[in-house]
Amino acid sequence: MNKREIFLNYVKNGGKKFCSPQVGAGAGFDTKVAGKEWISETTLEDTINAVEKFDIVPLINVGCPFEACTKNSKWIEKTVEKSEKRIVKDYYLKTPKGTLVRKTIEEKKRGASMVKYAVTCEGDLDAFEYYLDELLETDFTQVTRETADVVSKINGRGALSVQWPVQPYELLCYPNTVDTVLLANDCPERFVKLMDKIVKLDDLLMKAVAKGGADFIFLGAPGSEMLSPSYYENYIIPYSQIVTSMAHSYGLMVYSHICSPIEPFLSMGFYNRMGIDLFETLSPPPVGNVESLKDALEKLNPDICTRGNVGLDVLLNGNPCEIRDKVFEIMEASKGRKHIPAASDYLFYDIPEENVRAMCDAVKEFGE
Repeated sequence: MNKREIFLNYVKNGGKKFCSPQVGAGAGFDTKVAGKEWISETTLEDTINAVEKFDIVPLINVGCPFEACTKNSKWIEKTVEKSEKRIVKDYYLKTPKGTLVRKTIEEKKRGASMVKYAVTCEGDLDAFEYYLDELLETDFTQVTRETADVVSKINGRGALSVQWPVQPYELLCYPNTVDTVLLANDCPERFVKLMDKIVKLDDLLMKAVAKGGADFIFLGAPGSEMLSPSYYENYIIPYSQIVTSMAHSYGLMVYSHICSPIEPFLSMGFYNRMGIDLFETLSPPPVGNVESLKDALEKLNPDICTRGNVGLDVLLNGNPCEIRDKVFEIMEASKGRKHIPAASDYLFYDIPEENVRAMCDAVKEFGE
């Protein structure tokens, strides 16, 4: 089997463990390996070259270019500042219902952060819905072509996850998490109407990426420091069940990454109800808030494959011996479960290469 087949088979059936640190997704490790400093300059080829440098079985995560497919309303990008330390960009979307504006700041070796979100109040929802309606009338053949091109370039050297804000609750990530909560609370009927439209958009995009040969779609969800259990019960769980069922009907699997605190949602059984195939991460303090990996696995449906648990703090500041001990601890705690040893989050720029190699070597040394 090639590495793509190995990854997919393990998620479905388990077997011999392998190492699969999370590389890419704008975190910067692949940028550094490529000898670059601006994460926005990182290419798919850079990510492939980075994972090929280590003894790992990767899941490569790429964005879905759905925003580039509309015929009329287009996001206009404008660089408003560029220096040796940072790049500031504004993005404008003009519609007959108003103009949406977002702003990012990228710092060298640190990546970009959203400092102004497109939807900040109820008054922005008319323009957002107008754009969403246009997306629902869009031909996403380009998405299929670009997905197929990525699959061709990876060429079996890993599995492919295509990412966009699939979670309807997130409203395409146009508002920040706090404003999303306020919008759901202040205008619940409008909020549900928008979520229902995003489900239809998800359906179109899943068809497109599945036809292009993708293996996974990415399903996010806010952690417990950002959301209350009632929002999971009212919005996250029921809509996750809808979109994961759609994904499975197209032959796609569902990958969920939550790098913030997940208790008490884990103990309440929320993740077992969402239709997830691959979940990360079940991290104890200081990275997450579960009691231990062993305890967390006992609360999670064994049909769900998990990944992660070598803390980024350890990978950043530890030595190879400490990393080896941590990997052995993870391997021992996850015996008999579908768990892929990896990091607690995507590898950022400053993680030393020798520590990544130590993690990979330790998994191989432990065996199973």
